[in-house]
Amino acid sequence: MLPPVPPTTRRSRPLRRRLLLALLGLLAGFALAGLYAWRALAPPAPLALPAQGAVLGAVTVVNPGTGRAERRTVVVEGDRIAAIREPQGSDPARFADRTVLPGLIDMHVHFPPPMGLGQTEHFALLFLAHGVTTVRDAGDVDGSATAPARDGVREGRFPGPRVYACGPFVDGTPTLWENSIVVTTADEGRAAVDRVADAGFDCVKAYDQLPPEALAGVKEQAAKRGLPVIGHVPRRTSYLEAGLDDVQHLTGVARQDGDLRPFPAVLDAWREFDDAQAAELARAIAAKGIANTPTMVVIDRLSAARNLDHAAAQPDVLLLPRLFRDAVWTPQGNRLLGSASPGDFELFARTLAGEKAMVRALRDAGAELHVGTDTLNPFVVPGAAMHRELRLFVEAGLTPEEALAAATTVPGRFLGREKEPLLGSVAEGAPADLLVFRYDPTQDLKNLDTLEAVVADGRLYTREMLEAQQARYGEYARGWLFDRISVEATRRLLARLAGDDPSH
Repeated sequence: MLPPVPPTTRRSRPLRRRLLLALLGLLAGFALAGLYAWRALAPPAPLALPAQGAVLGAVTVVNPGTGRAERRTVVVEGDRIAAIREPQGSDPARFADRTVLPGLIDMHVHFPPPMGLGQTEHFALLFLAHGVTTVRDAGDVDGSATAPARDGVREGRFPGPRVYACGPFVDGTPTLWENSIVVTTADEGRAAVDRVADAGFDCVKAYDQLPPEALAGVKEQAAKRGLPVIGHVPRRTSYLEAGLDDVQHLTGVARQDGDLRPFPAVLDAWREFDDAQAAELARAIAAKGIANTPTMVVIDRLSAARNLDHAAAQPDVLLLPRLFRDAVWTPQGNRLLGSASPGDFELFARTLAGEKAMVRALRDAGAELHVGTDTLNPFVVPGAAMHRELRLFVEAGLTPEEALAAATTVPGRFLGREKEPLLGSVAEGAPADLLVFRYDPTQDLKNLDTLEAVVADGRLYTREMLEAQQARYGEYARGWLFDRISVEATRRLLARLAGDDPSH
């Protein structure tokens, strides 16, 4: 006979069972909480890529600045425009009587550093939703942002514009951006260009502190490697002496030689820059064949930030998560907004007026103009800012068609050069990047809002498809956990970068 079980042992077994069940319940709770957090923080699945190929029957084809053809059928095969022909009875009629333009080209963008919050894909989607099918990434501020966007689109992981990119900044000292190649001599400048070219980038980004002798080496080697030199006119060089291929933000236009004051104080020279000076300089710029990407929308949005609440409540700003308007684009998150005085806002307004006058003078002189936006600056929203910049071109005195030429055919030739000469045009053999509008925006820019479909890399996205995906991003961004964590994490990151105590 077995000995009887002691009473204490009989009582301990249910206790152990209860403890085990409690532990399992606790672990299950942690697992469920982790699953909820993962699902709440994981961005929406990217929009599925449609198959390549489309037929747009009986449309009006417009190449801004170069001509139009009515009642044509555009046939897309693969990633190319295979034919532009007379309509046939069997052609699809869905977009009949619409207007087809080349996709818009934004010549100055920056993608956000990937933080696992889906903003690279979101930026790419917003570009497409506003008709931007090509962008030039004009510098990767920390070295982490360009590749995910460029490679993600190229490899078909998510839809977006084709990405041309400059990679690191080429600068002297002191540098502003982490991802900079510092050069001080002509030999170092040549070596920097080789690094950029060997890494597969499409342009060289010159910046503020580049010494004249280093710039000379950069330009010499860039010409040998077939890369354009774009960027800021370096502070120690005049606009015409610098001779960049494409000047960004009109830097150096209204600046006294040797003026090393920081932004925005350096803008003070616009106060004395008159129409006669603009016309004279514009003629010299045209004679040298220098292109300009003014990005007037940056100053326009800085001016609007005088009333931060109003600027943050604009419909285009609300397309992005709250982390931008309540963390990145605040006086605490942006040093420029934090230090801006009433005098600075008056300077922004005066600068914008001067920039419009200069753009008008460049148009009158026959100089090359490109539309760009400089995303990541305060309240400069991907895609939507392109429409704002086009309207600023028109306010400067250009016709809608001239403005759209500066966003399609003209920059397409600049970017494509020998490798892709038909970029930015609707032509047989051209890349199949097209926009379908109900009404013609070359007649009135208000018609940009009638966009019905975007063809990017030969894939047709309807407006409904793009808006539905944007709605998914909106729902994701409004989620309680994502909203709280993303805003707080961004505030702390910006505080650390600024050297501030993140607890304040």
